[in-house]
Amino acid sequence: MYSNLIQKIDHDIGAQLKSLGIGEKRTQKHQFPCITISRQYGCEGVPVALKLIDKLSTRECPYVLFHRELITELSESELFKKDFSENILHEHRGLLQQYIDHLFTRKPTDAQLYKNMAETLRVLGFRGRTVILGAGSAILTADIKHALHIRLQAPIDCRIRNVQKVLGISESEARSRIDYKDNRRLEFIYEFTHKDVRDPRHYHMVIDNCKFDADKIAELIHQALGLNDMLPKP
Repeated sequence: MYSNLIQKIDHDIGAQLKSLGIGEKRTQKHQFPCITISRQYGCEGVPVALKLIDKLSTRECPYVLFHRELITELSESELFKKDFSENILHEHRGLLQQYIDHLFTRKPTDAQLYKNMAETLRVLGFRGRTVILGAGSAILTADIKHALHIRLQAPIDCRIRNVQKVLGISESEARSRIDYKDNRRLEFIYEFTHKDVRDPRHYHMVIDNCKFDADKIAELIHQALGLNDMLPKP
């Protein structure tokens, strides 16, 4: 089940680019939101993101889901780089570079790859009509006013059950996997940004994924976007 969801995300990077109009002259009249979703391992990040995209997308203005691997791939795309240099507004380019430079004042030796990814992620954030999963996206787009940042959490027992259900492994294996994945995510983001991805101050909403399932969370996010006038009027 989970692998099928991932395939749905990654089926065609060209389709992702086309959906955002990358490589084409933009005719977007409204500023659409960017939604970032951070989650503890074992929470329903992918299902929530896909359900939210279904709620937000129209035929004329589809939303697109990006995650760390896809953003990394985009950062190497010549088409994306060309579009970035030609179509991102000048004032956005300045804000983007200032923020990236600030984050990377203390550069680890292998920071360049993450810096490339961070720049790509921020372009996606400025464009809007994107849901960005993980990759420290709330931290990297903290200054983008049309972004809404979500954090999914759940008690450890609930996450163990979710991982067991998806992967078909024992309770002890699920617990070990959760510990490893959570720690890797924390270390990865902190190494490059020197910020704690668990800090609730990075997020506009922190939601208990044990209390609310993926359908309810997608509805909560959709309602929050509407209440904050972040959705274009019909």
